[in-house]
Amino acid sequence: MMHLRLFLHGCLLQYRALFNWASPLGYATYKVLVPVTQVIFFTQLGIFATGRGNSIYFAVGNALQLTAINGLYGVVMTVGNERRYGTLPFLLASPANRLVTFLGRALFHILDGVSSVLISFVIAAVLFGLNFAHSNLLLLAGCILLISATTSGLGLMFGSLSLIMRDVLTIANFGFYLVMVFCGIDFAVNRLPAWGQAISFALPMTRGVQAAREAVNGAGLHDVAGLLLGEVVVGAVYVVLGYALFRWLENRARLGGMQEAY
Repeated sequence: MMHLRLFLHGCLLQYRALFNWASPLGYATYKVLVPVTQVIFFTQLGIFATGRGNSIYFAVGNALQLTAINGLYGVVMTVGNERRYGTLPFLLASPANRLVTFLGRALFHILDGVSSVLISFVIAAVLFGLNFAHSNLLLLAGCILLISATTSGLGLMFGSLSLIMRDVLTIANFGFYLVMVFCGIDFAVNRLPAWGQAISFALPMTRGVQAAREAVNGAGLHDVAGLLLGEVVVGAVYVVLGYALFRWLENRARLGGMQEAY
C-alpha cells in the first residue's frame, strides 16, 4: 500500500508540475486544437494523394498517433524537467522505490493520450464520416489504451537520456517523428523498404494501430490477438530497457557531477 500511495501521489504531482503553466481554459484549448489540426491536415493530405475513399485510413491512423504527444513529449519532459529545474538530486537522494518512481512518470500521460484519441475520433466522425456502427468498441478501447501505454514505454526509455543530455525536446522530437514515419500511420508498413519494416516492427504502436483499424472494421479479439500480444511484448521491452538505462545513467550522473548541471 505504501508503494501504491507513492505511485499515485507521484503520478499526480508530476503531471501537475508539467502543466503548471496552463489554465483550465488553455489546457482544454490545447487538447482540442492539436487533434483537430493533425487529423484534418494529414487526412486532407491523404485524400489529395490517394482519393476520398481512403480518408478513414488516414483519420484513424493520425487519431491513434496522437498518443505519442503524451507518451513521448509528456513522459520525456516529465523525466527531463527533474534535471532542468534542479529537483533531480532530491529525487535520487530519496529512499523511494526507484521502479515505482520511474513508472509513475507515465500513468497520467497514458490516460491523457487516450482522451486525445477520443477527441480525434469525434472529429473524424463529424468531418470524414468515420462510422462506428459495426466496430468492436470494447476491443478498440483496449487497443487505444494499449497503444498509449506502449508509446509511454518508449517515452520512458528516451526520457532516461535526459539525465545526461540538456535538450529533452530534441529527444522527444526524434521519437515522435520516428513513430509517425515508421508505424503505419499514413501509409502501410509493407510499402517501406526492408530496413524500414524492421524498424517499424521494433517500435511500439505499429501492431497496435493495425489491430485498432481491424477493430474499427468489426474484427474480434481472436483476429488481432497476435498483434496485441506483440504490442505488449514490445512495450514491455522498452520499459525494461528504459529502467535499466535510467539506473545506469543515474550512476553516471552522480560520477560526472551532472545531477545539478544544466
